[in-house]
Amino acid sequence: MSIMLRRERRRRNLTPLQSHARPLPHFALVERHDLLSHHGRANENRILVTCDYFLALGIHHSPAPLCYCTIYNNLDEALNVVRGTQPLNLIIDIEGWPVPTLDILNHLLDLHKRHPGLEISLITPEKAFSYRRFLQAACLCRLIDKHLELKQLRDALQYRRLPLPASHRLFKTREWSVLMLMARGLSLCEIARHQQRPYHRITYRVNCIIALLRLEKRQQLLSLLQKVSATPPGHTSE
Repeated sequence: MSIMLRRERRRRNLTPLQSHARPLPHFALVERHDLLSHHGRANENRILVTCDYFLALGIHHSPAPLCYCTIYNNLDEALNVVRGTQPLNLIIDIEGWPVPTLDILNHLLDLHKRHPGLEISLITPEKAFSYRRFLQAACLCRLIDKHLELKQLRDALQYRRLPLPASHRLFKTREWSVLMLMARGLSLCEIARHQQRPYHRITYRVNCIIALLRLEKRQQLLSLLQKVSATPPGHTSE
């Protein structure tokens, strides 16, 4: 293989007087490193979604394979592309969007059901344990601290997702439906009437959610729901 590469390089460097014109400029030599880089570019299948210009610029100028990420600054457009292309890795910076975090999680939950093999990474500046646990219970994802330095953030994104412990589980379908109705401001009695289920079954689901998030009181769950369902500062709800 090395002999063939040397022979091809020599052929490209022959002058026109030797009856072989250069097919490319003298500095455009294709070496094995370039071939490997092109192969990696073709096989890379990552999507980064962020409205943070500096984060996008840092990832764009990162070493391979992060520099091959397709970067979107429009959340809806990126999610539509994911539904059509089925990428292997989806990285979302959940800060700065004009929609509540709960809406983003609802979309990701739907994506995970359609594409179980999709690896999801969420970049968040939030450090509260209950908030981060809520994100991981909503969708199977890896959390990355946005306060990390760029080099540490690059290293974190390079690692493949580690298997979660056996004790970890996602919200069940009925638990998630109860959470969505609670986020809309419905009381437990109203939720029971809306779902046509006994009141004690609704309270049981709420207690399961509280235990899963390791909270102590229902009021803590309501405060957490208010936080993830609120419109971010600087944006007005429609």
